[in-house]
Amino acid sequence: METLEGGSSDSNVVPIPKVVIDQDSDPNATVVEITFGDRLGALLDTMAALRDLGLNVVKANVFLDSSGKHNTFSITRA
Repeated sequence: METLEGGSSDSNVVPIPKVVIDQDSDPNATVVEITFGDRLGALLDTMAALRDLGLNVVKANVFLDSSGKHNTFSITRA
């Protein structure tokens, strides 16, 4: 098992997400980009959190590269 920074070997560590909010590029929605590791269930958790906040996802783009999973959502108020 690989050791994480700080000497921990916990494989269930949830990576800290990076969130970028763009209110200018789409006149009809707020674009939110969330980047985090490739954890099973993370996309489902993210969609549930947006729903719980009363937001509609009108468009989504998900891709994975060496820096993690990138999720871009165009959201509006419910």
